[in-house]
Amino acid sequence: MSAAAKEEDEEKVSVPNASDALYVIIAAASVDENGARSKVFQQDELLQLGSIANTRELMPLVQFLAQKGLFRTVKVGGKLGWSVRPREAARQIVNLDRDEKTIYEIIEEAHTTGIWTRDLKKKTSIAQNVVQKALSKMEKGNLIKSVKSVKAPAQRTYMLSHLSPSEDVTGNSFFDAGDLDESFRDELLNLIVFWVRAVSWANPPKKKSSKKDNDRSSPILIRDDNDANNKKRKRPTQDIEDIASSTRPKYRSLRPDLETDHTQLLYRAGTHSYPTAEEIHQFLTTSSAIKPTKAASLTVAEIQGCIDVLIWDDKLEPIRRHDGAGWGYRTVRGVSFKPPGSVFEEFEEAVGTGLTQAPCGHCPVFDLCHDSGPINAAECVYFEQWLKV
Repeated sequence: MSAAAKEEDEEKVSVPNASDALYVIIAAASVDENGARSKVFQQDELLQLGSIANTRELMPLVQFLAQKGLFRTVKVGGKLGWSVRPREAARQIVNLDRDEKTIYEIIEEAHTTGIWTRDLKKKTSIAQNVVQKALSKMEKGNLIKSVKSVKAPAQRTYMLSHLSPSEDVTGNSFFDAGDLDESFRDELLNLIVFWVRAVSWANPPKKKSSKKDNDRSSPILIRDDNDANNKKRKRPTQDIEDIASSTRPKYRSLRPDLETDHTQLLYRAGTHSYPTAEEIHQFLTTSSAIKPTKAASLTVAEIQGCIDVLIWDDKLEPIRRHDGAGWGYRTVRGVSFKPPGSVFEEFEEAVGTGLTQAPCGHCPVFDLCHDSGPINAAECVYFEQWLKV
């Protein structure tokens, strides 16, 4: 065997081995933050990563990988570049016919945004039945997959099976399988109001209630005025009956008390730092009220969008922070919210029991109503309206 023929045989053996080594290196470097191989490498990058001396040694390796379907050739800024394909996909690509390969490459170009079936037919100019047959074949072979796009739920969107769809396709954290998760969105907005309200206002001083010794509201002990030592004794049964007949039990209306429920005191200027969007995001992502999978997907930008909605709804207001950290947020005075995880509806929408449906059950002046007063059951205008219903 001549020296030239021997050298040629050695080169044939070395190219596959060197190409495989190059593929392993480039495949490891091409993985992005989402775990997909989406990076494109140009010639100088391949030389550097592969520790290859010159272009003469590099190009046979690149051509070999491209023929095997392991490298995809693209143009970036007028220059040639190459991206990596999975080995499993490459084995099937080399066996596709011309139309199927054309359809696959167009889907491949669409990357994480995918492509609609309608646009796929326009770009390929291939008959509809051929396109559908090719899509079915590649989908069964796990080369491509169909995903639901929030922009066009009725249209089927196709992309490579090893890629994760972008946010433009799946929507943000408020979408689940392409559908808007309204319950999660509403609960998140309520949770933001709940926490921001808790850190926005100072607690009012509690009123101290003083009880006098001669207060007859106690059914247990009374003071004996005839006793020289002024000792206390147990009240006899007739005293208890007198108390029951002379005092009227007090009930509280079911409606919120604006004074007690919404008493909110401002902090002194420059003494309090209202929470920023980043701090609100930190609270939400560590809160046990949100599922870990949902909390992990939330971004500061999405929380900022929720804050903007609450500002438009007059539930939050921006406040410039005194520490120079930008804008903080506090709730508008008197804003209401439901406790996180509450399953109860708003008061006006609650069905309640027979008592709460009757006028007395939700009367705003129930505590003032009695027989001899200006508000009494005999002259109640609400009863007449209720009985006519």
